[in-house]
Amino acid sequence: MKNEKVLIIGIILGLVIFGILELLNISGTISRGTISAILVGITIGLLIDNNPIRHTFISISIYNLIAWTAIAIFDPEADILFGSGKAVVGVFIGFMVIMIGLFSIIGSFSAFVTYNLRKNR
Repeated sequence: MKNEKVLIIGIILGLVIFGILELLNISGTISRGTISAILVGITIGLLIDNNPIRHTFISISIYNLIAWTAIAIFDPEADILFGSGKAVVGVFIGFMVIMIGLFSIIGSFSAFVTYNLRKNR
């Protein structure tokens, strides 16, 4: 499948899964992000024929940036975050970067495993 289509599928699937898990009130940011990263990694590992790790890393990074930005903009509790000062905003951005890196690594590993299992058949 073409690379652009796989990236778009990964981004949309990640946003949908992230939103569904948010609506189901699955406790913990780490568990929601890990579940969605693994599912997106598996999907991309099955769909793409070349370099699934890079495409998974990019799509997970993009959908996490979109999701965290939407949460920061539309959450009523985010007014407290932005009104508290530069230090609190810096901590939030640092947390976002660490979570995006963690979820991208987890998703890339699941894409790598899925791709290798598919190729070995």
